[in-house]
Amino acid sequence: MAYGLGIPKLRLNSPYWQNFIGGILIGLTGGLYAALNLLGAGGGKPNSFQVVQTANATLCAVYAVSAWFGGTVLNTIGPALTAFFGVIGYILYVGSLWYFDQHGKETFPIIAAVCVTLFQISAGLIYVTSGYLSMSYSEENERGKFVATSINLQATGAAIGGLIPLIINHDKATSAGVPAAVYIVFIVMDFVGCALAFLLRPPEKVVREDGTNIAVVKARPFWQELKGNLEAFKDWRMIVMIPAFAVSECFLVYGGSANAFRNSLRARSLLGFCSVTLQIICGWALTLLLDNEKLRRRTRAQIGLAITGIPVMGAYIWEMVRTRNYDRNNPPSPPLDWNDPDFGAIFVLFMLNWVSCSLFQYMILYFLGCFTNNPRVAANNAGVFRGFMAAGEAIDFGVDSMGVPFLKESGALFAFYTAGVIAMGYLALFHIDETKYFTEEEVTIPKHIREEHDHTIVIEGMPQSTSETDEEAAAATGKEATGIAEEIKA
Repeated sequence: MAYGLGIPKLRLNSPYWQNFIGGILIGLTGGLYAALNLLGAGGGKPNSFQVVQTANATLCAVYAVSAWFGGTVLNTIGPALTAFFGVIGYILYVGSLWYFDQHGKETFPIIAAVCVTLFQISAGLIYVTSGYLSMSYSEENERGKFVATSINLQATGAAIGGLIPLIINHDKATSAGVPAAVYIVFIVMDFVGCALAFLLRPPEKVVREDGTNIAVVKARPFWQELKGNLEAFKDWRMIVMIPAFAVSECFLVYGGSANAFRNSLRARSLLGFCSVTLQIICGWALTLLLDNEKLRRRTRAQIGLAITGIPVMGAYIWEMVRTRNYDRNNPPSPPLDWNDPDFGAIFVLFMLNWVSCSLFQYMILYFLGCFTNNPRVAANNAGVFRGFMAAGEAIDFGVDSMGVPFLKESGALFAFYTAGVIAMGYLALFHIDETKYFTEEEVTIPKHIREEHDHTIVIEGMPQSTSETDEEAAAATGKEATGIAEEIKA
């Protein structure tokens, strides 16, 4: 039974609703983080951007390490605890920005940024959990929907985070900081996320609508998990995607900094709210392509990459033209407001940049989802992606804190995006398989896939065969997995 639009009935151990919970957690963490950065340094004071960009660089540097090995943590302690430790770190981060915005002391946000990840309560863990859920809890024919649900809920968090200061500051054309009430609301929302994290379930306890579970992942010692994690770094497909990984969230750094330099607080709030709202709409439109079973997966990957990668490159060419005469040592006074004549072009460019860069992240996760259905492998791949993403973001925050001209910064981002599009284009042309079912251990094949394809399920430790005996054994294994899942569902 479903509610319509492909949304199943509410059930805690449903793959869809597990991914939905993961998306809410990303919205309450990464979404609010994006909203804070869109408001500008220290919550909105342009003259304080260097301190907060330095703190963000510190945070992202240690976040990269935690993400790289987040797959090991997740596969060892499970998604619930991993997500909890990931969410709780954001409370300290938001509190540190609030303290700096109110008191102007530089030390606390930088120290807090380090503490967040030293105790493994960092952004890396929540992002690894989210990627793990969207890539491995979905079936192959709904991967685009799961990715879009997760990232769109993150965008919803950013939209809500942007709407709150927009309402508060709608009549203020100055470039002031954010009221304390905004920070308090954000912290309360993150505490709610800490509680929601415990609703997440491991794959063997998550049951599809047909009664089968996602996978039966066998427990392994920590050192074996770490070894498996390191194997992900040897996958040549992951290596060639590093330029795409590294640049995939730098638009947040560049956009927040350029936004704070040029625009008033209420203009920044408007841009932040409108951009993430448009992202949600475009993200759902993209799923119509990515889950279109009339097209081969390779074709979907090629078209999706084209309609996201080309606008990204176009946006940064425009950014280079726009910022060529900007002097970061002399911000405009008064700042540009939403009723100024020049604001229209700024608005269009910001929408193009934000939406195309966001959808580029959708495509990265879709590509990773095409590489595997195994939850253990998906966790490690998500960690590699998020680790390099954080490393790139840390470098960009560091560069930005040094006051490098916007022209050079946007030019560097253009080069990385171009390299990423070329690398992913090669993979889309030659290395996206139509399916990964029947090729991986631990994955439970959905019933309709087994019925549609006349294949033998290879049992671990048995040679592949088409004999009647082997077919009966494979069928028995499928029934056993289904029976276990049905007991859990009941």
